[in-house]
Amino acid sequence: MFRKIIMYNKFIFFRNNKIYYYIIGGYLLLIIWGGYFYKNIGNYEDRLKNLLLSQTISSVENASNNILNRMLKKYSDFVYENYKDASVRSENEYKISDLLNDDIDSVYILYLENKKLFYLLDASREDRGELGERFEPIEENIFIEAQTNRESKTFIQPTIDKLGFTLIKPIVQHDKTIGFLVLDYKESSLATLSSLLNVSVKSLLYAILFSLFILLVLISYMLHTQYIKYVMYCNPLTNTLNRVYLTDNYDKINFKDYYVALVDVDFFKRINNLYGQKNGDKVLISIIRRITLLLREEDIFIQYGGEEFLLLIPKKNMEEPIFKNLLEKIRRLIESTNFRVKNYRFSVTISIGALLQTELEKSLQDAIHKADTALYKSKHNGRNSISYFDLSQPERIYREQLKEMIESDKLVCYYQPIKRLKDSTLHHYEALLRIEDGDKIIFPDKILPALEDSYLYTFLTKKIIEYNIKILRIDSRMRISINLSADDLINDSILFLLLQNSDLSARLYVEILETKSIDYIRVENSIQRLKLLGFKICIDDFGSGYSNLTHLLNLSIDYLKIDGSIIKEILHDKRAYSIVKTFALFSKENNIEVIAEFIDNKEVIEVLRSFGVEYGQGFYFSQAKPYAELEHHKE
Repeated sequence: MFRKIIMYNKFIFFRNNKIYYYIIGGYLLLIIWGGYFYKNIGNYEDRLKNLLLSQTISSVENASNNILNRMLKKYSDFVYENYKDASVRSENEYKISDLLNDDIDSVYILYLENKKLFYLLDASREDRGELGERFEPIEENIFIEAQTNRESKTFIQPTIDKLGFTLIKPIVQHDKTIGFLVLDYKESSLATLSSLLNVSVKSLLYAILFSLFILLVLISYMLHTQYIKYVMYCNPLTNTLNRVYLTDNYDKINFKDYYVALVDVDFFKRINNLYGQKNGDKVLISIIRRITLLLREEDIFIQYGGEEFLLLIPKKNMEEPIFKNLLEKIRRLIESTNFRVKNYRFSVTISIGALLQTELEKSLQDAIHKADTALYKSKHNGRNSISYFDLSQPERIYREQLKEMIESDKLVCYYQPIKRLKDSTLHHYEALLRIEDGDKIIFPDKILPALEDSYLYTFLTKKIIEYNIKILRIDSRMRISINLSADDLINDSILFLLLQNSDLSARLYVEILETKSIDYIRVENSIQRLKLLGFKICIDDFGSGYSNLTHLLNLSIDYLKIDGSIIKEILHDKRAYSIVKTFALFSKENNIEVIAEFIDNKEVIEVLRSFGVEYGQGFYFSQAKPYAELEHHKE
């Protein structure tokens, strides 16, 4: 039974991935071609042999053409004048002797008479033929072919010792072949050529066989790997992906290009309880197949849970109304279907939750959570319905307005000085976010909550960093601290921006605001990277929210900023007094410098100094001001 399931899975795999048919077909064609090549290897050897011979004689053939052309132009009847006049014959033998070299031992000219060959000129080094002596060729057919086609021919000498191969060049005068120029190459020249020929043909054959073998291994490996992935990622009965696929491809899916929807089968547990899990699975498969009918090839359909499905629908070529219409078609199709189990017929409904504005989310998981929230709303509203997650209209409009203001450079930073308590001299400034909208100034408490949990939050953080880097570049006297959340510090793009500008590390401080979900190990890793490059690290608003001394021990910090809500009560509340004193003592023993917020009178300064607190900020010293209004900038 198990074997049958495997075979069926493979059949489904190939049916759904037809490209592999073409790959296998292409490989079979290569094998057929390889067999054809092997069968005709003799022909290829001859072609290769002729090619190599042609390359070997090319330079000699050009030289011989020049010599023959000059002689034929000089003598109107080349054969007759050479035959009659010994001095002409001697002169021309001298000319053709120029063709002799280390590879050529013999060069001579034969003339044709009554289809027979006779010596006319001979400049060979040894065994010269006499004028008019009969020449009887071993390969007579080659001479006939050269005469007929008026083309040079080469052939290997199989029987004559010390000869390798011969070049025959027809001599044409007055549009008639009157004879042949013949050059005999030494045996040594052929030996090199023959070894090269044997190596070339055999190497080519072995290379083809080896390539076919390697290709077979690669195709087999690819098919096996893809089939294993298919089995891991896909339900072969329904061709839907599973959650393993989502986990493995989480970072590869550009979720902002998709609409996200979760589909849940209403009261599916009742079906399992009434008809059994096996029949419940049949109903589930039937639902999946019907949904698949309405989807495109590029749509991603994932079985997210038992009876819950995730749809990732590309936004390209699909406007929001079309997507909404698709979801409604899916809902109606399932609602209108009569499902059958044994002798029972019944209807099934589904609930759908969807997210349209995925571009506002920080991650695919966030987008799925928003779709899940919308799904909960559908179930809460009575099921068999579709709900869309969306910000309320005022919130959405406000977020869009903030986005436009940030992109149009309305974002600025105001600077509040942090001073030494012993003499009120400036240590550095804290950069505080503002948005200037005409005459109106928008403060962080109206900005950050509206952008939280969206990609705009990271965009805003990077804008703040870039704004302050620009100030530091133009003003070498400025030292600035910027506020980052723990999430910011483990965001690769933000960390990279800081590391890129590490030459400013001595004047750029990083203040970290602790949050409930802080990953101390990852944050500490980021801190260590920054500290190696000279950045100073500060914990902001310590003593409020989620901060505590135990976690503080896990982070390598340089400064501790005590929350202003505690500092404000230091003169009136014994507990606040004791807390600040404890923090100051702890910090001193651990070589951490302390900064106090919200200082508004001299009495607070005196108490803080008695605790050993080095730095402070607050309205007592100065309110936050734009860069242009800072005292040192005016000087």
